[in-house]
Amino acid sequence: MNIRIVTKAKPKPKSNSNGASPFRVEIVPVGSLKNHPRNYREHPDDQLMHIEESIRENGFYRNVVVARDGTILAGHGVVKAARKMKQSHVPVIRLDRAPDDPKALKVLIGDNEIGNLAEIDDRSLTETLKQLREADDLLGTGYDEKMLAALVFVTRPASEIAS
Repeated sequence: MNIRIVTKAKPKPKSNSNGASPFRVEIVPVGSLKNHPRNYREHPDDQLMHIEESIRENGFYRNVVVARDGTILAGHGVVKAARKMKQSHVPVIRLDRAPDDPKALKVLIGDNEIGNLAEIDDRSLTETLKQLREADDLLGTGYDEKMLAALVFVTRPASEIAS
């Protein structure tokens, strides 16, 4: 994978109307990033395999978010996968906050939890995963064959379920 490293300093972006700076992606050495001491999520090997495959196939399409000192607020799994893959650099968005600032802690928690509020159409997900499995494989999706089989079972149409 080719990553272009920008070393020339750019002028600080101007704030927008609500006072927040527009995002600017930086490419930083993986070794300069620190895990947040209050990160409460673990990233087991099976999850990391999916993240690694996603990075191999698509690159870094989701940025890591860090506090001003390089402490990770969002993207611990991505950084852990990048380290396992021996990547030298990753893209980050740096927020001008201390890692223990309440707003930084909201990013840490919100990144992990807001997605849990989404509603999932299990039948649509099942059909998409089945189609993907036929065309390719499931590695990189967060699903495996056993998980898909369970989804297929629970999303059967009512006409297939004996009364």
